[in-house]
Amino acid sequence: MGMRERRTDVEITPLPGGITRINEYDFVNCFFVEGSERACLIDAGAGVADVAAIVKTLTDKPVTVLITHAHADHVGGAVWFKEAYIHPADEKTGYFYMTWHQRLYFLHSHEYKRKSHSVSYGAAFQRNYRTKLKPITEGDAIDLGGRKIEVFFTPGHTKGGLSFRDTRTGALFTGDNVNPMVTLQFPFADTVRGWLHSAEKTLALAGDAPIYGGHGDGVINRADLETTVGWAKELVAAGNRKPNKTAVKRGDEKYPCIVYKTGKVE
Repeated sequence: MGMRERRTDVEITPLPGGITRINEYDFVNCFFVEGSERACLIDAGAGVADVAAIVKTLTDKPVTVLITHAHADHVGGAVWFKEAYIHPADEKTGYFYMTWHQRLYFLHSHEYKRKSHSVSYGAAFQRNYRTKLKPITEGDAIDLGGRKIEVFFTPGHTKGGLSFRDTRTGALFTGDNVNPMVTLQFPFADTVRGWLHSAEKTLALAGDAPIYGGHGDGVINRADLETTVGWAKELVAAGNRKPNKTAVKRGDEKYPCIVYKTGKVE
């Protein structure tokens, strides 16, 4: 099969409270929330699929794109829009990961070639993006009409990580920050202590409302997150040991776990 013939599957799943999960090629989640006057897309996937065209099948209202963090599988799809909002600390990284070669590298590393597909692989990566990344941070809110999307600063997985809360349902959208596998070993990640503060903040902000994440079925199990928070407290109490080596803190099962560089505990 030629490069231009490869396609990507997109799965659209309605969730409670008028929220829609858009899953790109069985890997990454975007979340669509609509109000009476406008809509928003929280994260944009890797952008192999034409995310803007998909959103147009869901609404004819203006759409605001909000990015939880600047990794290729979340910010890459912003190339299909004129603008997107991101925390200033992640802006430079966001432009880097929106480039076609970074998105291509991401797909190769996640075995994209094994997927069955619906949008041209070649077209997605040869697209000339002119997307403007605009700043947004804690205290800002997007009024959709009848509901707002509130913005909260939750660094950890990246230093500019954001979470977004829907005022109608209380649902909190967290990107990759509190996924079952907490990954803090990548460049641009915060410390374990920084992640711990954000995770405790996430639990407080969500209350009994759903917490949605960037991978899997999108639903973050609160009990798993509380377990991981407990491990993070143990790590912070122990302090930095054996700098520059990667360590994993986890239980008997594969998930949940924390993957981090021990030199970045504090």
